Amino acid sequence: MQNTLKYKSSSPAGDLMSFMAGIKKLWEDTGKKGLIYQRLDMPGAGTDTSIHPYKNKFDEPVCMNGYMFEMLYPLIISQEYVEDYLVYAGEDVDVDFDLIRMERYTNQPRGSLNRWFNYVFPQMASDLSVPWFTISPNKTDKIIINFTQRYRNHLINYFFLKEHQDKVVFAGLKEERDLFCSTWNIDIPHLEIHDFYQLATLIAGCKFFLGNQSFCYQIAEAMKAPRILEISPHLPNVIPTGKNGYDFYHQGSLDYYFNKLNEQSKI
Repeated sequence: MQNTLKYKSSSPAGDLMSFMAGIKKLWEDTGKKGLIYQRLDMPGAGTDTSIHPYKNKFDEPVCMNGYMFEMLYPLIISQEYVEDYLVYAGEDVDVDFDLIRMERYTNQPRGSLNRWFNYVFPQMASDLSVPWFTISPNKTDKIIINFTQRYRNHLINYFFLKEHQDKVVFAGLKEERDLFCSTWNIDIPHLEIHDFYQLATLIAGCKFFLGNQSFCYQIAEAMKAPRILEISPHLPNVIPTGKNGYDFYHQGSLDYYFNKLNEQSKI
């Protein structure tokens, strides 16, 4: 296709969300939409005790399996600068994002994940303070939260959410929701979705998003939805950039930002 640039990714969904900023940049500069190929079943990090839903047929953790691809597909192709999103089958590509993790120095796993592609593909360097995903919002008065087991700050507590639990919903796995609620003695409903495009419309239209370094947060970051990020003290590699983004290491900062966005949404 003469009017496309071909890209390959073997990475998890959160990493792909960051790459999309560079794909959008090259579309703006060249007029060529992105044809994105996703390699499935690349081995991923996991432990026997971690909640890891994305596994191959041998029950081993992978970066992305077929189920995750199908959930992600409607969100990726919704963007004007994307021609299509396909499963990789050995095609030649113009940009291989696997170079970011395999052959070039990018300071991984440190530094902002959303900047790693810039170091390998400088022509894709983007203004990360502006949105690179455009989604029509599904307006709601709910606060959406999401917490995975990885990249956590275990000095933070969330008991305070009990007084807001009628306005909070949990996005993510039901097992993650159950673990979060049992840990903090709260009862927050689980947000059930049929794909990640629907999730993005809800994050775009919610009061604000609160979560840790995860794929769900990367959706909020890509759209610049009002968002609060629990930063991992040990591996702070997702950093808010631009309007409406706040991150924290300390309980007092979380309380301040939560109240700030909660009050703003009433105006």
